[in-house]
Amino acid sequence: MIDVPGTSLKLCYLSSRTSGYRSLLKVTMTPAMVSLGLLKVHLMVAVEGHLFQKWFHASPNLAYTYIWDKTDAYGQRVYGLSEAVVSVGYEYESCASLIQWEKRTVVLQGFELDPSNLGGWSLDKHHILNTRSSILHKGSGENVFVSEQPPVISSVMGNGRRRSISCPSCNGLADSNKLLAPVALATGIDGSLYVGDLNFVRRVYPSLNTTGILE
Repeated sequence: MIDVPGTSLKLCYLSSRTSGYRSLLKVTMTPAMVSLGLLKVHLMVAVEGHLFQKWFHASPNLAYTYIWDKTDAYGQRVYGLSEAVVSVGYEYESCASLIQWEKRTVVLQGFELDPSNLGGWSLDKHHILNTRSSILHKGSGENVFVSEQPPVISSVMGNGRRRSISCPSCNGLADSNKLLAPVALATGIDGSLYVGDLNFVRRVYPSLNTTGILE
């Protein structure tokens, strides 16, 4: 990270967000001791329309690293997470016409959205949300997988008491404000929440301070 003079911001660079970065998948196909009569080991990897196939002479500790260029079958970039199906087949001398397959499903990382679009650099306070994969890409390089986060329900406005129609004291902290009959909600680009409460509209700032804007 590099400090930006005169600000609290930092410039960050991640090689994983460059166009040439690839996703790697290491597949271990045989243990340290292989079964007698094992002739060949077959490998298939299917991801986003790509189908990779290869076979190997049987040997102990057989492994292969599959490299995905993070594109689909049409050469288009794939963003977020993608599911890959890995199949390993075992062919024996006693029955060469029959291959015994084992299948596993894994998740591979595709391209990441660039929060700042600064030639591979990003500002640590600038984030972007991939709505398709529910991943928050932070400018600092951290990825937050929203779908894996525990659900959180919290109260923003209201203290359990009903306000009067005129509401002369409907400003101040949101959690100490009274509500009458909430009918509408809207959000602003700055993170503010607009609450339509019957005949009264209030704005809740990110600081949770509230002010009336329409009655």
